[in-house]
Amino acid sequence: MPAHFHSTVWRALAAAIALSVSLAGCLIVENPPSAGLPCDRALVGDWGLIEGEAILDSSGRAADDDFTDDDERRLRIDAQCRAHLPAKYEPRQVQLGVYKANGHRYLALPLADVAVLLTGKKGAQEVASDALRAKYPHTVSLMRYETEPGFVTLDLGNPDQLRQVVAERNARNGLSGPDAPDFLTGERRAIARQLREHPQLFEAPDRSTLYRFKRIPPAAH
Repeated sequence: MPAHFHSTVWRALAAAIALSVSLAGCLIVENPPSAGLPCDRALVGDWGLIEGEAILDSSGRAADDDFTDDDERRLRIDAQCRAHLPAKYEPRQVQLGVYKANGHRYLALPLADVAVLLTGKKGAQEVASDALRAKYPHTVSLMRYETEPGFVTLDLGNPDQLRQVVAERNARNGLSGPDAPDFLTGERRAIARQLREHPQLFEAPDRSTLYRFKRIPPAAH
C-alpha cells in the first residue's frame, strides 16, 4: 500500500476501526488478476470479526464475540457483493470485486473505496487527485480469501514483501522517484503470474495479516 496510507492506518489501529482496516488491505496491484466473477454466495450474509491483530481490547485480551447491532466489528455482504459496515462509527458501503487466479480466490477494492473506509470522503478525494493513481485507473487493493461453513478468512497480503518485490523490479527497470509505481504493475495475466512467482506476498509467518470472520445473526435494520 502507498506509504502514507500504510503508516496512517497502523499508527491509528484500534478496535473501533478494526473491520475497516481488515477490509482495506495493503497489497496493491495495477489490475485484478483475472476477469471479474459473480459474487461468491459463500460471502453473502452477516459476519463478525473474531480473529485479527486489531481486535484486542485495551487490556490486550481478545474482544468477546457478542456482536451487538452497532458493533464496529460487524460486516454485512449483500448478494451484489456490496459490503456494508455499521453506522455507529460512520456509515460506509463499498463494492467488493471477486477474482480467481492460481487456484486462489481474491477480493479487490478500488483505492477510492480503501480511502473511504480509512479516512472517509476526504481520503477518496485525495486519491482521485493523486497523479500517479490517475495514471493507473484500475489499481486495486487485493486480499486473498478462503471460506468454510460459517467462516471467512481474509489475508491482507504482506506489505514488507510487496515493497521488496517492487524495489527489485524498479531497480531492474531503472525506475526511481515519485513517478515509480510502488505496487505490482501489468495486465491481469501479468499480475497473476507475479502472484504465482512471489508466494511470499501472501505469507505472514506470524499470521498478522490474517482476519477471520464468523457468520452471525443479521442486525436489526
